[in-house]
Amino acid sequence: MKQDPFTLTVALDKSGIAKGDLYLDDGVTYGHEKGEVVWRGFQAVKSGRKGLKITSIDLMLEKADVAVDGVALSGAYQETNAFAQSVSDVKVERIVVLGLDSKPKKVKVDGVEKDDWVYEPAAGSRGAVLTIKNPSVKIVKSWEVSVEA
Repeated sequence: MKQDPFTLTVALDKSGIAKGDLYLDDGVTYGHEKGEVVWRGFQAVKSGRKGLKITSIDLMLEKADVAVDGVALSGAYQETNAFAQSVSDVKVERIVVLGLDSKPKKVKVDGVEKDDWVYEPAAGSRGAVLTIKNPSVKIVKSWEVSVEA
């Protein structure tokens, strides 16, 4: 499954923000103690009056001192470590945003406008859902999605 694409679900809170992270290692060896991992942070924050910005960052670059069970790595972290290289082609196949206030006018990924998205307004007890299909981003890379409402 390590080559399967990801669907990221962004569940906005009442303030319109969300935060989460994804940790991956080979699940077999102790290579994670040497930095053979992918640890991504995802954050959604309001942008402008009704917009939203979703970002992906490398948490290992920021938190290598607490990466392995709260303990510093035994070696230096390399963003292009062997495990990260083994999953470097794994894509995010869709981003699902729950709780967006209004229908977007534009969706951009790394500054490039995307047309492949669907907005479903709130219905009954279910909140609004924005699905960005094939955002063309890799799970191991930093990227930014801008939703302009």
